[in-house]
Amino acid sequence: MPEATFWFSSPFREWLGQRSATVRWAEPITLRDVLEKLGAEHAAFRRNVMDGGLTQEAFDHLAAVIVEGDFLALDSRIPDGAEVHVFTPLAGGTAAGSFASACRLPGIVTQEFVDGLQSNRRPQRTSGAPP
Repeated sequence: MPEATFWFSSPFREWLGQRSATVRWAEPITLRDVLEKLGAEHAAFRRNVMDGGLTQEAFDHLAAVIVEGDFLALDSRIPDGAEVHVFTPLAGGTAAGSFASACRLPGIVTQEFVDGLQSNRRPQRTSGAPP
């Protein structure tokens, strides 16, 4: 049976009462499906993530979900064997932009990389001199 492990930063882990969760499925599953499953099992998670509806725009301000360096949209399928990391914004703006700003390393993450995250384009890893 396919499965993926989800790792949560704060406050998600407090809402779930655990730092990680292994999710198993019989048929293809999306990120939205996983969030709904977790919401059905954990009231605090449901209240903070699901209540009021779960739109892509609202979710982008709540979390950045990353698998193998790619950001997932709510309707992205979860690959079998994946390690899925769920982060929260560190400052204003979208989760992707805040995460990228916090992780900027000279010569590794450029402004082009950050701009790609903020526009939901697949970012390109670059090396060389700092921007």
